[in-house]
Amino acid sequence: MCELFAISARRPVRANDNLCVFYQDSVWHPHGWGLSWREDGRVLLHKEPVRAIDSSYLSELLEQPICSTNVVAHIRNATKGRLTYQNSHPFLLEDHSGRSWAIAHNGTMLDAHLVERYKACAEGDTDSEQVALYLVDRIDDAIARKGESLSFDERFEVLAREVEALSRGNAINNKLNLLIDDGTYIYLHTNTVNPTLYVRTSGDAAFFCTRPLPDGDGWQEMPTNCLVAYRDGQLVRMAARHEHSIDEEAYMQSIAGMSPVS
Repeated sequence: MCELFAISARRPVRANDNLCVFYQDSVWHPHGWGLSWREDGRVLLHKEPVRAIDSSYLSELLEQPICSTNVVAHIRNATKGRLTYQNSHPFLLEDHSGRSWAIAHNGTMLDAHLVERYKACAEGDTDSEQVALYLVDRIDDAIARKGESLSFDERFEVLAREVEALSRGNAINNKLNLLIDDGTYIYLHTNTVNPTLYVRTSGDAAFFCTRPLPDGDGWQEMPTNCLVAYRDGQLVRMAARHEHSIDEEAYMQSIAGMSPVS
């Protein structure tokens, strides 16, 4: 499986030390790395389909200050999709109102009927990109119905509804650990029985990771089976819980026969 990391903060936080620690886990997640952050109203995206600890590009990038209120990072352990730049996370998309979205996913869509039609327009061949395209498409549908850009509450309600729908499977539910950055808010979702997403708050900043980083105490399990949103390091909204959990043991058995296409 992949690993996720994110920051939501009131003021720009220097993320370099946290990222250096996070990317060490690429020893076990060797199929690519990605990093996005917001700076001066822009979203910056860097990624490669190589192991993070072997990347001279990432090493040089982390030598420069990475300071932002919104950061999303990912290391990939592929189950579907080739090892390419296009299949590395986060995925950067823009909705019809001009808002840019950075989306990273940890999981596999074992029941992919909702996202299959996005294969034709995806740049890569991973179901994670199809999930990102699906979510932004649902945002665009809501913008078209309203005739103008959405408020935060409207965006949240669309995402909460669609994340629940994506989690639901037939024989087995889909694993849907998500980080979604819309430029102002960081949205998170996890639906595993065993904890696979944690949060630590420090002042006006919140840090999120697939497993607690060894950089301080205070890591707590994220709420499961519901979308949550943070702004400026503070929890601002939590959706009602759904019932579509994924058992990690059953999930691992289901993907045991899958392997990335090199």
